[in-house]
Amino acid sequence: MCIDYEVAGDPQGADPANLLSEVFVAGGATLLDHPLPIVASFDDAGAAMEVAIVAQWRTQREINDARRKLRIGVHLGELADALAVMECSNGNQIVFSGTVDVATGGTLDARPMALANIGRTSEPTQLWLSTDSRPDIDGRPLRIPT
Repeated sequence: MCIDYEVAGDPQGADPANLLSEVFVAGGATLLDHPLPIVASFDDAGAAMEVAIVAQWRTQREINDARRKLRIGVHLGELADALAVMECSNGNQIVFSGTVDVATGGTLDARPMALANIGRTSEPTQLWLSTDSRPDIDGRPLRIPT
């Protein structure tokens, strides 16, 4: 899972990195050293999605900075592909790949957003927008590379 911040103007709240690190470690993640604010590895796709939702929700409620929005991408497989999934997201979006949908048995609250070539795969991958009701969700179209 990869997280970046979309910042519009000068941030008005605290940097959420410490809060996010706490949420992820408490949820069983292994944090990876990376230039992005948060890159984490999970043993279970369902747990990764649950932690992503909690992280988004807590950041929105506790940091409460409308100018700083999390962009979250979740993918099972190569880190480069997870980064590519995250790059397709907008602020206040949790986007996940078809690998996560398959691993969770299609049980996640989500809507299909786009087919995209992610990373080194030649076949398009279905990207999904998490629609879990806890975070405030941005429904904009994804940032699909052309």
